[in-house]
Amino acid sequence: MHTFTDIREKAQLIGSGEKPLKTYKTGKKKNVDVLITQKGNKFGVYINKEKLDDRFKSVKDAEKEAEQFIKLMGEELEQWS
Repeated sequence: MHTFTDIREKAQLIGSGEKPLKTYKTGKKKNVDVLITQKGNKFGVYINKEKLDDRFKSVKDAEKEAEQFIKLMGEELEQWS
């Protein structure tokens, strides 16, 4: 169950009109936060509370791109956490 503070933090993080669909942790040490959002028929990705992009056609495409970005950035991204 989501707490009020969880909902409030997500609402402040994402842009206007976006709704959060999926959140999960990934990376070697599971310390990279990923948030998938939807606005209209487009999907967006936030990694560690920073917007990666919002032009994806499906949740699957957004997840795939997030995994590729995390794999590319590697240790540098995990240090930001």
